[in-house]
Parts: sequence; structure tokens; C-alpha cells
Amino acid sequence: MQFSFTNPKIQTLLDTAIQNCPCGRTHTLETTACIIDHNAVSMMAEFLTKYSHPVIFCDENTERFAKAMPFYTAEDCMVFPGKAHATEVQTARGNAWLQERKPDVLIACGSGSLHDITRYCANAAGLPFVSYPTAASVDGFMSGIAAMTWYGQKLSFASTPPAAVFADPRISAEAPARLTASGVGDVLGKYTSLFDWHLSHLLTGEYECPTIVALTEAALDGVLDALQNRENISVQDYTCRVLEALLVSGLAMQLTGNSRPASAAEHHMSHLWEMAVINGETEALHGEQVAVGTLAVMDTYKAALEKGLDWETVSHLQYDKIFSAERLAPVFGQMTAGILQENMPDGTPASSSLAGIRVDDIAAADREVKALFAALPDAGKLRALAESAGCMTAIAETGLPEDDSFREKSLQYAPYVRNRLTLLKILSACKITKEQ
Repeated sequence: MQFSFTNPKIQTLLDTAIQNCPCGRTHTLETTACIIDHNAVSMMAEFLTKYSHPVIFCDENTERFAKAMPFYTAEDCMVFPGKAHATEVQTARGNAWLQERKPDVLIACGSGSLHDITRYCANAAGLPFVSYPTAASVDGFMSGIAAMTWYGQKLSFASTPPAAVFADPRISAEAPARLTASGVGDVLGKYTSLFDWHLSHLLTGEYECPTIVALTEAALDGVLDALQNRENISVQDYTCRVLEALLVSGLAMQLTGNSRPASAAEHHMSHLWEMAVINGETEALHGEQVAVGTLAVMDTYKAALEKGLDWETVSHLQYDKIFSAERLAPVFGQMTAGILQENMPDGTPASSSLAGIRVDDIAAADREVKALFAALPDAGKLRALAESAGCMTAIAETGLPEDDSFREKSLQYAPYVRNRLTLLKILSACKITKEQ
């Protein structure tokens, strides 16, 4: 394997995870190279010599980078619209084109949505793909999970991780500042995603790997250091730190086998807004929404824990009310059946993440949950850091409604876009249970 990271701790943790992880599990990576270098294109070309027919997926914004690749030909490059989202429509176009071209490897040249389209199509065609990120905008470059808007519902599909990633830091540094800020927002969201992972491990015994947690924290620390010393480092170095953290987050997901280290309540907020069931279409970027979602979730968690969790209600959740089609249908409409299937995979509440909660000692559990939250950065400081990076920090900045009722509706229904235990899901379930 060939990796190039500025933080030596990252390489050490990767070696530990792969060779002899203390958690006892065997972790594997499908990505064998991750290179951030000025010679990324030539190194990618050398990597691709083992293949006979590479083709490229790009979009209207990144086509110029595709044309600079030495193996580029117009007939072997599919150009998607500049604002194409990862949907069943775009993947159908990609699948049809791949059947026509019959390549043996696919290159993703672009940012987040383009990579989700590519990994989904590569998986469907049984092809390897190589990632060429053009902006430090999102953590999905390395992931084996395709985050799709599928017939309106936000879903995650197991797909193909890249065989290799090659990134030129000069290209990422030249990308619009808004894209880098989006990447920072996605990185900052790891605070709440790790908290929710710790919480689920505590309350349900869900598997958690300390090495992968430490790996994600190391990536976070790199971005925090860059933010705090931004005046002393170049734009290229700053962007490179953000990109490195995003790539490491993708590796963490690969090692875990799912998106748990990188996605929880804050991402569920973003997913709900992207589904446009309680709001109109938004042009906000994924990382912008995650930054806003992270701060909203942090504020909500702080208020709930200061008040004290209602452990009695947690122990007696009323699943017939929580997973009522009549309650969910006014929000999710024709997607209600899919939402219920997501939350109850075998059709019963027993398969819900909520049903796994087991608390023998309420006082001890309460102390531990509060200690987990106390270990997070102060919400005010986190907001200031996000603002310094140019992140959106308020719901209204995304173009979504700014009234309190919309915020509360988001917090109430976002947890149901995934069958994943979060504190936000517990708070929502308690509220529903106590409703008359």
C-alpha cells in the first residue's frame, strides 16, 4: 500500500488497524494508494498502465482537468451536468454509457456527487475505479458507500471504494473557497458523529473500534490546527490539510465497513433537507448543511443533557407511536413505506436501533453520557471556528426556512432517515412517546 499523509500519526494508526487492531477485528482496505502530490496525474497514469481501456466520468466544471490527463480522449470521457446530483437518473445514464464503451477501469474526476455516481456505476458494472478529487469539499472520495437520492429518498448503497486516489493539492487550492469551506463543515461534523457512536456503544453495545476513532480524531486535529494557524500557512497547505482529513475519513469508513465514524445525527439533518420533504429544493452543498446540522445538534444535545434525559421514558418507548405510518406520512409522503423499512428492516420494532438500548444502571449511564458530551469542544468555540473557515452556521444561510418550527421539525424527523442510533433519535422517540 502507498499512502502519503503529512501527519505521521495517521499512518501509524492505519498500520495498527490493518495489522493487529486491539479491537480484535480484521480490518481491510480496498484502496491501495492515496497520494496527494503535484505529480498526481503522472502517478495516476503509471498506476493505470495495468489497464487497457480507462474511461473518465467528470462534469462540466471538471472537464478541463480530465482533458489534461495523458490518456484522455473525447469518446472515452462522459461529461455530466455541472450541478448533477447522485440520483437514479444520472446513474442510469452512466450505466448505459459504460455498457457502450466497455472499459476495464473508471476514473472519477470531480467532487462529491460525481464520485457517488462513479462508485455506484463502477459497482454495478463490476469495474474498479480511481479517484481524482478536484476540491477538498466532501469526505466521500474514499468511501465504499454511495450516498444517493433515490426516487426522492436519501439512501446509502454499498458500492465500490476507489482502487486508488490521486490528488494534486494545487488543483484543490484553486477550487472555489466555498468548496473548501464545505469540506471543513463535513470534517467538523465528525464531532457529533463520534459522540453518537460512543453513545450507541454505551447504550446498545454496538461495535466500536478505538483505533478507528483515534484515526478520525487525528484527522480532525489536523484541520483544527490548520484553522487555528491559518495566517501562518499557505492556501495550498491549508487546503491540503482539509483534503487529507476528508480522505482519512473515507479510509475510516472502509475500515469499519460502514459510515458510522463519519455520519450520525448531523448528517441525518442534511439528508432530510436533501430529500426536500419539509422544504423546497436547496442549493446548499452537503458540507454546508452538515456544518449547520452539527451546530443545531450540538445545541440540542447540550440543552437536553443540562435538563437531564428522561431515562424512564427511554426504557418504555412506545414503538407503535414512534413508527406510525399515520405520523410519518404527512412528512415523508410516498416515501413513508421506505422510511419504515429503513427503520425496521425485518418489519418489526425489534430490528430498530432504538430497540437495542439496554440500561441496567441509569445513574451510571447518565454520568457517562454527560461525560461523553463534556469531552466535545464548546459549541460556541466550534461555531467560531466554523465561521472562521467560511462555513455556514445558521439554517437560514442555506436558503432553508429560518423559523423555529422548521428547526424543530428538522430535529424531530431527521433521525428517521437512517436506522442508526443517535441521541437525537432518542430525544425524538421520547417526545413522541409522551405525546397524548
